[in-house]
Amino acid sequence: MLPDPHGALDLPRLHSRLEEIGTSWPVLERAIRMGEAGRRQATPNHSAGAAGRFGYEARLAALREGQKSEFGWDNARLMQIDLTVDPQRTTAIQTMLGNSLTGHPTEAPRNLHPRGPNGQVLLAQGGGDQLALFDAEPLRRPGDEVELADSEHLDVWVLLVNREARPGDDTVYWHSELSLPKPTDEQGYITDWIERLPLPVVATGPVVFPDEGEVPGGLVIPVDFR
Repeated sequence: MLPDPHGALDLPRLHSRLEEIGTSWPVLERAIRMGEAGRRQATPNHSAGAAGRFGYEARLAALREGQKSEFGWDNARLMQIDLTVDPQRTTAIQTMLGNSLTGHPTEAPRNLHPRGPNGQVLLAQGGGDQLALFDAEPLRRPGDEVELADSEHLDVWVLLVNREARPGDDTVYWHSELSLPKPTDEQGYITDWIERLPLPVVATGPVVFPDEGEVPGGLVIPVDFR
């Protein structure tokens, strides 16, 4: 089992660095917890992979909401990748799943699923110049997303998360970090990072199912906000 990085964290330094980037631990923690709540909306009657999709959408939405309300960031989409971006259009955050080394204080993780061509270019250093290789213009979806020019240079940080369910333990543990990646390898995996900020482990309680005879939909999802 991986060591719990919580006790090894320099929390004052972490909070200071997050502030420099333009975010905070409360915003990131809420996004992680809402992602777990989203996963738990999936039932056996949903399609395969629904839990992962619901979790991602809920985590992204909470991240965007927090960045918007607390720091004035905007929703954005570039090369079909969902982001939250600062007012200066120089720093953005996306979120994805990482492997079991996510949040480890010394061992570098990688993304759980390989990035496609768009994701590889977006995460590349100097990616702004390379975006011109793609003919597709940035998509503007209905709502309040801002349109990013394909020539813009962005530092794209990744809220990398990994869900751990330990045998014999009803508690779910989320390991996470906010990290700035180096370009992916040819397979689309991030194998090295410019800067990593491991975050405290987030624990969420078990799903509490309604008693027999209760109205369907009475599922209680404890997300333990503090």
